[in-house]
Amino acid sequence: MEYMEFIILAFAILYFTIIFSFLIGIVFLNDSKNTNINNISVLIAARNEEEHLPDLIKSLISQNYPKENYEIIIVDDRSTDKTSELVKQFQCEYSNMKLLRIENESEQLLGKKEAIDAGIRAASYNLLAFTDADCVPTQNWLKHINSHFTEDTDVVAGYSYVHYKNRFFKYLKNLERSSLFAVIAGSFGWNWGITITAGNMAYRKELFEKAGGFGEIGKVRSGDDDLMIQKMRKHIRCMKFMFHPDSIIETGRDQTTKTQMHQEIRRGSKWRYYTLPIKILTLFIFMYYVIFIWCFLGFLFSKISTMLFIIILILKILPEFLLLTLFLAKIRRLRLMWVFPIAELLYIPYFIYFGMKGTFGKYRWKE
Repeated sequence: MEYMEFIILAFAILYFTIIFSFLIGIVFLNDSKNTNINNISVLIAARNEEEHLPDLIKSLISQNYPKENYEIIIVDDRSTDKTSELVKQFQCEYSNMKLLRIENESEQLLGKKEAIDAGIRAASYNLLAFTDADCVPTQNWLKHINSHFTEDTDVVAGYSYVHYKNRFFKYLKNLERSSLFAVIAGSFGWNWGITITAGNMAYRKELFEKAGGFGEIGKVRSGDDDLMIQKMRKHIRCMKFMFHPDSIIETGRDQTTKTQMHQEIRRGSKWRYYTLPIKILTLFIFMYYVIFIWCFLGFLFSKISTMLFIIILILKILPEFLLLTLFLAKIRRLRLMWVFPIAELLYIPYFIYFGMKGTFGKYRWKE
């Protein structure tokens, strides 16, 4: 039993070290700013998004950024609604907007990768900013992206906030998302792109080309963001995260439980395609969560000592609390922390379920 307790404690200490390292990464993130005006191409892949596009386009054409220094490229990805017609209407008022149309899915680039690839090839500028069709950036979004792109910066990412009708679920889900973005920001501090989200990211076109484009990940239906950033890793000089509230994007205006579940399963399905270091890291966390549940049950049935369980509990909760508090303070959304105790109870089974479901189950792509 003493040997088993040693193993459990070793797992707990290593977990503490990993989470705390993300906190250190945030603290030491490069915060140098660019004062020059860069040219930026904004790319959006849209499939049956006539309901959402008007708000997105209005926010993009009203950016607090020189009109002559950015273009908007919308790729209609096999839509069956009036997406293209809607974009054409806006083109009449805004000449620096391009519309591309994808008619059929390529066998080499699945999901929305063909649409993104077409948009990148059509982009006039080296800096590429990405968001999703159901997102609404602030008017200063491009301004903040530009300020983070110093000469040696290759990747910039920011936070996105999801809306749900249910207030409690909105807080709970956004705290869970904040943990993901805290890991993104923390890993950026170590110049290690573990993951990224397509709703609020930017990178250099030349970086995409150096990495060989979507290449070997083209036949993976999702992963145009996280798998791509992992593919780019060895070519990246510097990565930055935007914390300013004006860089935050509002997203998921009609999220439902069903669509959210498919999104989580889709996220978990990409594990098999991750690079080896990230596979090892995520597998360790999965194993640790299973061990933690076993320890909790062992504590309830007096199979492990109270002292050991308290130590394990502190080694888990303390770094998570500090990491989330630091991250949320920097994006000025500390109010999300009121659901932290509930999230602590729910997140482990949530992570394990969708990790297993994503790896061994099936998900539905957007119709």
